[in-house]
Order: sequence, then structure tokens, then C-alpha cells
Amino acid sequence: MKYVKYGNAALVVVPVLGLLAGALWFRPWNPAPASPSPWIVEAAVALNRAAITSSPHGGARIDGGDPSAARQLLAEGQKLRVQRRFAEAQAVYEEAVKADPMDADAWADLADSAASAAGNDLSKGRDAIMRALAIDPRHRKALWLRASLELQEQRYATAAATWRELQTLVAEGSADARVIAANIAEADALAGIAQNANGQGS
Repeated sequence: MKYVKYGNAALVVVPVLGLLAGALWFRPWNPAPASPSPWIVEAAVALNRAAITSSPHGGARIDGGDPSAARQLLAEGQKLRVQRRFAEAQAVYEEAVKADPMDADAWADLADSAASAAGNDLSKGRDAIMRALAIDPRHRKALWLRASLELQEQRYATAAATWRELQTLVAEGSADARVIAANIAEADALAGIAQNANGQGS
């Protein structure tokens, strides 16, 4: 997934960020639900339309493979993503990681596309997320995806810890920081509910 690098994608990114920020500031407070709100589970996949803004992916490629071929495949995959042809994009990114297995960005894009193609099921991108983070443990997109996967799997305390790790890598006061702070608050609340429920059941 690319962020604001492509002109057409930027036209989609800006209004979505505005809507997301507005939802965070104006949505009424309610007690945390028993499972993650749909908007938080879909946060990682929504990066098709939103951004971690400080860099294209927030991770550096480690040398290895055929970076030239991988870059061409990444560009092709991005075009397919903009067209929302996620299954085709997934296939292209699979070729990209074969061309350059040490490109953390390509693995993160593969994870995102696989999740999108599966109807936002982040478990479909699990292996690719882990590969991206093995290459670059501070890869922001991969961390975002992992935190959202942990929420999907109802591992709330673990998700909160991952969001906090990501929080240290984004600009304070940015739109991304506000989204992450809201995700941390909800994950913490859900973790508390789960802990209380387990305590009552014991």
C-alpha cells in the first residue's frame, strides 16, 4: 500500500483522514463493547485510503534480491490497489516479495492486500506481517497491521502494547497519533472488560 505518494490516491486520502479525525473528535463516549468496534478492526485495511503520513511506508528496505524488479511490481500493485482490485494486487505483491524477499514494504503491502481481498480478514496477512517486522521491527505499517490483527483476535492487551510501540514512531499531535491514541484507549478498555469477565468466571 502506498500512502500519499500518488496523486490520485491523495485525492482519496485527504477526505478520509478528515472524516476519520472528525469521527474521533465528535463520536459520543459509550462504554467499551465486548469486542472491537468495526472502525478499529478495519483500521489497518483502511490504510488503503488513509496514511501514516511521515513516509511512504515507515520502513527501510534491507539490501537483497532484485530491487529494480520489485519496484516495478510494487508500482503495478499500487495501481491495482487504487482500483480496489485487491486479489490481483495480492498476486502482484507475491511476485514482488519473490523478486526481493528483503523488502519490508513489499511484505507489508502483501499483507494489506491479502486482508483486503479476504474482506478485511487480517489473519490472511499474518505471515506477511511477521516477515515485514522480521526485516524491520520498526516498520510502521506492519506494526499498524499487527496491532489491528491482535484486536481482531481479541488479544487486547497485546494490541495495546503494539499500538504504544507504534505511537513512539509517529509525530506527536498528528492525525495518525490521534487515531493511535484512540485505538490504545479502546484496546485498554476491552482488555479491562476481558480481565473482569475472566475474574468473575473463575
